[in-house]
Amino acid sequence: MIPFTIFNEEKNDYPIIISLPHSGTWIPEDMRESLRQEAVLANTDWFLPELYNFLVAKGCTVIENHINRYTVDPNRESRMSGADYQDTVVYQQNTFGNSLYEQPLSKQTINQRLTQYYWPYHQALQALIDQKKQHFSQVYLFDLHSFAEYPNGDETKPADFVIGNQADQTTSAGLRELVTGLLEKEGYSVSNNHPFSGGFITRHYGQQAEVAALQLEIRYNCYIEQRSFGEEELTGYEPKLFFEAQARLQRIFEDLLAVLPAKKQHE
Repeated sequence: MIPFTIFNEEKNDYPIIISLPHSGTWIPEDMRESLRQEAVLANTDWFLPELYNFLVAKGCTVIENHINRYTVDPNRESRMSGADYQDTVVYQQNTFGNSLYEQPLSKQTINQRLTQYYWPYHQALQALIDQKKQHFSQVYLFDLHSFAEYPNGDETKPADFVIGNQADQTTSAGLRELVTGLLEKEGYSVSNNHPFSGGFITRHYGQQAEVAALQLEIRYNCYIEQRSFGEEELTGYEPKLFFEAQARLQRIFEDLLAVLPAKKQHE
């Protein structure tokens, strides 16, 4: 299994890299065999590659993970090993707190998954960033996600989008405000850094010089179906809602790409 696909790897029309770390659905056979029969791999970033496929057509550099986040999560720090899915790189419970396996995973299994599926994603992402730096004075990493509801019993009414940049630590406030304004122009409500302030990808790469890293989360009912979602795996979406959302997002990103800095002057 090829763990990810990179689109427009050497194309440098734009200083932007799109990361899709949680949209994969493939799991290895040994994992499938060890899952509890009733295990549900819920809260994947369903259908995001299809939703954002216009970015590939536009010429943007996109890295799309094919490995299910339940196998190993590239948006967690490699040494994390807590019980909750938010605190570990290899989940042993799903996002609803229900056990995935009859027996705890061995350290050997966890390390094997890191070697096969985690480190290759980060090595490829770092290589893309380094390549972009040769052509642009600033690289913009957009880590794209989706969500059903706010986690941990947060009863705040969810916004349509949540922007995470570690409270303006991984990008400027100006970029966050620009993206907020473009989303609101299309009629979306936006929450800034609540309840998602950015995961490991945003934090790690946003610390690098000449890199601005921003996490962007779209709510399921803005593009899948307008209903409540529970502990479930999704197989389809409502076409009218999906394609309307895609058209709105295309306008948003076209406006964004139009104002991002051009290549370095020596090119």
